[in-house]
Amino acid sequence: MVEKYDAVVVGSGQGGGPLSTALVASGYRTALIEREHIGGTCINTGCSPTKTMIASGRVAYLVRRSAEYGVGHGPADIDMRRIRQRKRDIVESFRSGSERSIRNGGVEIIMGEARFIGPRLLQVTLEEGERRELSADRVFLDTGTRPIIPPISGLDGIPYLDSTSIMELDAVPEHLGILGGGYIGLEFGQLFRRLGSRVTIVEHGPRLIPREDHDVADALVEILKQDGIEILTGTSAAEVSGTVGSIELTLDTSSRQEKLCTTHLLVATG
Repeated sequence: MVEKYDAVVVGSGQGGGPLSTALVASGYRTALIEREHIGGTCINTGCSPTKTMIASGRVAYLVRRSAEYGVGHGPADIDMRRIRQRKRDIVESFRSGSERSIRNGGVEIIMGEARFIGPRLLQVTLEEGERRELSADRVFLDTGTRPIIPPISGLDGIPYLDSTSIMELDAVPEHLGILGGGYIGLEFGQLFRRLGSRVTIVEHGPRLIPREDHDVADALVEILKQDGIEILTGTSAAEVSGTVGSIELTLDTSSRQEKLCTTHLLVATG
């Protein structure tokens, strides 16, 4: 049996959630379909969790530099599991608050995966495996984005990290290699350097964060180098092999090939 709605929103991110409550306020019977987490990228895998972990990294950074300010200390003791749990707790708080706001706005939330089976006709596979069919005159898609995984030889055979899975590590990497010199690569690079990792950033272009003004990019590069981060620009990964704890990258520069050995690899190419 097809269930009829005035509007259906697919995806509960920063657009879908507020849109669904606005539709209800305008008198539309509205369903919001979400296959994983209410709140979208920002709450679950973007702004909120990364800034929470960066706060922990800044504390570690200040502890290590406290003697410069005349404050004695012991060595910084990094407990990655506690950092991760603090991040999870804050994400859960924000996620539940977002869900509560949407429900209180009169929206019916349906947890499942949607696909079109006809014009303005959706089939939703629920979390429990059952299926529902929904139709609406207005269907809004707010399904967001996912990380790009570049076609590098051997990459699909190793347990690489992306911007979501890296936040679930339970130990600080000994040596974190990062493919990509955009804001995501720089953010995680500085975070894990401040938590104690050796960090190498590999960027195929001539500059980091190429969309920024050159003076801004140069200032950021100087800060990252002061933190002790190794930066390789004009360098591309041609091949990857190995496993967790021992990953080898074959790097191409303008003049030669060279090897880079890391314990973990973050793919942050867009």
